[in-house]
Parts: sequence; C-alpha cells; structure tokens
Amino acid sequence: MIMSIDDKIEKHRQYWNREDTGRPLVSVTIAGDFFFSRHYGGARDLLEPGKRITPDMLDVSSFMADYERMYRESLLIEQDGFWVGTPYTGIPWMEAMLGCEVVAMEASFVSKPTGATIDNLEPIELDPGNAWLAKYLEFSSRLVDFSGGRFPVGMPIMRGPSDMLGALLGQQELVLALMMHPEKSARALRDLTECFMMVIRAQEDICRDFHGGRSLGFYNVWAPGRCIWYQEDLSALLSPSLFNQMLRPCGERICRDYDYTAIHLHPSSFFMVDALLEMEQLKAIEINKDIGGPTIDETIGLFNRIVETKNIIIWGALDEHDLECIKSELPSKGVYIHLIAESVERANRLIACLR
Repeated sequence: MIMSIDDKIEKHRQYWNREDTGRPLVSVTIAGDFFFSRHYGGARDLLEPGKRITPDMLDVSSFMADYERMYRESLLIEQDGFWVGTPYTGIPWMEAMLGCEVVAMEASFVSKPTGATIDNLEPIELDPGNAWLAKYLEFSSRLVDFSGGRFPVGMPIMRGPSDMLGALLGQQELVLALMMHPEKSARALRDLTECFMMVIRAQEDICRDFHGGRSLGFYNVWAPGRCIWYQEDLSALLSPSLFNQMLRPCGERICRDYDYTAIHLHPSSFFMVDALLEMEQLKAIEINKDIGGPTIDETIGLFNRIVETKNIIIWGALDEHDLECIKSELPSKGVYIHLIAESVERANRLIACLR
C-alpha cells in the first residue's frame, strides 16, 4: 500500500524526533549495481576511459529523461521516502570545482591531484564564477523547474574536507601533510570546509521547500528543516587522534548551522564512531553495507550503540536476512534503511519483510 504524503511526512518527523515509528523507515534506489554514473543516458558518451571531462560536455537537458524515469519508478515503491533529484551523482563535483582534472573511466569518473604540495598550497577559495560550480547549480535549477513540486531537490555525493585535500595533494601526501605540517593542513581543511559550505548554501538558495522541509539527497530522507550530510572517506587512512585533531573540527563546523545533519561512514572508518557520538550537532550516522563485509550481523552491536543516542541510516544491497536482523535486533525508533534493489518488484518484496 502506497502511503500518503502526509503519512510519510509524519513518519519522518517521528524519525528525527527519535519517537517510536513501529518499524524502521525505508527508502529505495533502483539500480542493478553501485556504478551509478552509468545509469544516466546523458553520460553515456562521456564514459570513455581516459577522456578528460569539462563542464561544457554535460548537457543538463539530456539527463532529464533519466530523472523522470527514476521519479516514476519511485512512485511504484511502497516506501517511506521521497525520491530526491540531485545534480548528476557521477561527477566528483568538489574536486572539479577546486581545479582537479576530471577523467572518465569505463563506469565512473575520477579526479587527478593538481600537483600542489602542502608547502606551496595557496589559500583555497572558490570563485563564484567557477565553471564547475555553475554547472552544478544549473543542474539544481533545472531540477527545481522540472520537479514542479513533485519531488524535492538536494545534494548528491559530495566529498568531505579530508577527501578534498587528498584529491588536491594525493592520498599519501595527505597523510604526510597532516602528520608533518599540522598547522598548514588545518588551515587548508578549514578553507575546504568553507568551500563546501559555500556550494551547499548556493544550492539551498535555488532549491525550494518540499512540504515544509528539505531532503538529504542520495538517501531520500526528508527533514522538517534545513539539512546537510557529509563524508570523510579518507579518514580511513588516519588514526583516531589525527581524526579528532584535524577532521572533527571540520565536521562540527559543517553541522553547526543545520538542525538535521548526517555523516556517511564506511566500515573502514568505524574507529570514528566514538568521536562522532560526542558531536552534539550531528544527528545521524549513515553506515554502508559494503561489498566484502562486514555483514549486518557482525555490525548490529555497533548499530545498537549508535541508536542509543543518535539516529542511524543503513545503506546498501540488503537482503531478507539483513532486514530481519535489523527489525528484530534494533529498536523501532531512530532507524532508517536505504535499500539498493535491482527492480521495483524486488524493492517491494524487501519492504514487505519490514512490515
């Protein structure tokens, strides 16, 4: 049974308020694999290994048919979430805006380090006229018009401060910089955090409220106010003390101006959880079920520790066993699941397991 919009909104309010929702809430992405870049017809001609990508190559109009298809698929799914239109998720947007060269692979796009070092890195600012920023905002504006109030528009995958600095310098150089040049690295991370915030504010100015709130793009989680999520994937290369010293202040800055906040986390960064639980303004921790493990059974203890004080979003290609484990082992408050399913039919079968 498809829920009404009012019922969905109320469920999301209960989720953020950490009230009993009776069962985990759920949203869905329909995809046959995790290579989301290749699921858009508008990017098909760009996915040529080694091809250098520039913003003028992205024809926003050519993506609209795929957005319409995804939106219409979402209406056939008995989910709690609303599908969120986001600027094309395949582009490493922040890296591109910061001057990294974007290169196509067979199924995705990557960025190349700029050649800068922590010693010669200039103060980092983002020009409001940046061509990649303009393309990102063009996607956002076009999606708002295309939606016509049918669906919310939000942010796609966007790199966190450590990811951005690692993209500029290179990953090995990032670690050495943080250890050997902490003051210069901290300044660079602060600059990059402000660049990220500038981009999100510019997008917020374009987007419109959806039934009195905004939505976390990529996870399709509605919130009754301004919301943001971020990641620190390269934290996996650091120690807990380096994370606390260098990256935690960035996360606190990102969360400071928002009522509804989340961080994306891979199992390789589970060592961050204790510090994240201490961050008052951080409201939710999103955990990926990564290919290759660990399993949901193996992480359910950590999930329980998180939901004692914060909300959780569990993301991935979960199966019936995973959902039964979550339903039986976690409380029925503060828990949100985002399923990756290969079809509408499969999505609805999985959701039925939760009901």
